[in-house]
Amino acid sequence: MEKPRSRLRNGLINLGVSLASLLVFLAFCELVLFRYVLPGSDVPHNDFVNEVVRYAPNQSGVWRVRDEIAAPFSINVKGWNSPLQDYPRERVAGRRRIAFVGDSFVEALQVPVSRSFVETVQAGLSGSGPVETYRFAIAGAPFSQYLQMIEREVLATRPDQIVVLFVHNDFDESFVFRPGRYTSSFLKLKIEDGKVTSEIPPQPWRPGAVEWLRQSATARYFLYRWQVRPQALVDAIFGPARAQEGGYAANVDIASVLAREADVRAATDYVVKRLAEQARSIGAKLLIAMDGDRGAIYAGRQDSLALKLNRIAAEAAQRAGVSFLDLQPVFAADWAQNHQRFEFAADAHWNERAHAIAGAAILAALAKQ
Repeated sequence: MEKPRSRLRNGLINLGVSLASLLVFLAFCELVLFRYVLPGSDVPHNDFVNEVVRYAPNQSGVWRVRDEIAAPFSINVKGWNSPLQDYPRERVAGRRRIAFVGDSFVEALQVPVSRSFVETVQAGLSGSGPVETYRFAIAGAPFSQYLQMIEREVLATRPDQIVVLFVHNDFDESFVFRPGRYTSSFLKLKIEDGKVTSEIPPQPWRPGAVEWLRQSATARYFLYRWQVRPQALVDAIFGPARAQEGGYAANVDIASVLAREADVRAATDYVVKRLAEQARSIGAKLLIAMDGDRGAIYAGRQDSLALKLNRIAAEAAQRAGVSFLDLQPVFAADWAQNHQRFEFAADAHWNERAHAIAGAAILAALAKQ
């Protein structure tokens, strides 16, 4: 009969062998499998310069989402995804300059760096003379952060025109704090009794241990390429939770957003007015464009609740004397004629077709200015 001490020793040996095997397997995954055989997405490192969260300069890679997206990106010396290596502040006589400001739709990691709507605009204007197009954008930014980016970065480049792209999650996220990797580094609005009472400065962003783990090849494969999230696993097992009726539209819980409609209107009026003031301070013309509810377009619905945000933005632009372009009818007209979708199957961001359509519409709107 085996002695208890021998059984314990054998158990510890088996445990040690198992742990060693697991470590060897994890090392193989990290150093070989998810780097060369099944590569994860490249993820640019962040930085915080001049009180603006952005990317660390001089990075390049391939943004991957499942087997559908493999888009090269290029982060320039200023920390923005752009085919331009730098954004010189000095102006060249006779050269037009346009600044584009927004979140992930302007950042456009999902398409090759030279194939966003910004390059469509540039190509369309090049026949009338040289044009510089500067992108200032980072994923997750609400329109309150656009104020920060314009004040701290855009104004110094003194563009002739500024194009700001609104999307539907810009509104409440400008004053409601949401968990995220660097969301506390965005400028936010403080709203009391339906009025914006102050701006909450962004908190400096600094990388930590979690950031190191996020940049590992294994994490980049699961978190970014295959979009595996803890909440996604919970939803898959138990079903997604919804606090209120109304569901999701245009990638937001529209019922939750409109439950604070007075605050949303106050934030929108405040931001649009401030954007107009910033543009006028350097003699630039401002254009606000806004994404449509593409899901409603595909379903043939004219009554999408999300489009109320489009109307709120349009009304705020009118009051501020600002040009406004609603992309809802633009996308709807193209869908009626071609029936080709505007986003990826694995990602709700614009595909190259949508970028080209939006770019053409923005080009026409800029020409009217």
